[in-house]
Amino acid sequence: MWKLLKSHINDFEAQIIKQLLESEGVNVLVKSPREIGIGREFFGNGTIMNLYVDENDFEKANEILENKEAD
Repeated sequence: MWKLLKSHINDFEAQIIKQLLESEGVNVLVKSPREIGIGREFFGNGTIMNLYVDENDFEKANEILENKEAD
């Protein structure tokens, strides 16, 4: 099951985080929030997105992001 890792971030940031996590073996789902309901097909990379990871990888994903922010 997917668990929300980051919410309401722009699509560009979401794609960077996705690449980072996937390079560490974490599966990522990038999806627009339901309350917005409009994706990048209308707004390009300025779209607001939510980032989900498998609940089994949630702690690992948080650690990866925390370590990256500390750099």
